[in-house]
Amino acid sequence: MQAESRLFLAKARESLASAEADLEAGRFNSAANRAYYSVFQAAVAALIEQGVGPRGASWDHKFVISEFSGKLMRRRKLMAAQFVGVLDSLLTARLRADYRANSIGMKTARRSTKEARGFVTELTRILEG
Repeated sequence: MQAESRLFLAKARESLASAEADLEAGRFNSAANRAYYSVFQAAVAALIEQGVGPRGASWDHKFVISEFSGKLMRRRKLMAAQFVGVLDSLLTARLRADYRANSIGMKTARRSTKEARGFVTELTRILEG
């Protein structure tokens, strides 16, 4: 595994740990935010391992979602079908948590964290083989 992808995978694990701690502490907006970032960072690690680089100097969210969903999920079948759409659904929850006046509820935060845990765990298993 490449050094850069290892670093992004470590960030993904850290973000997931934060999401789980925030969920436990009742910080539901923060849990949704960190859940999204954990899958985003794991997806970046997978893209690096599959030879896909960022468009420009950094990893754009739309680009990562598009490349991961299109190249790695649909074409290369990197992960099980149950993970299709996780990035999109967690981005939607994060945007609600970060940019809307109403807070994310416990149910959404719990679902986001659970989806992130499954995604990061499975992708870690695949990448570290």
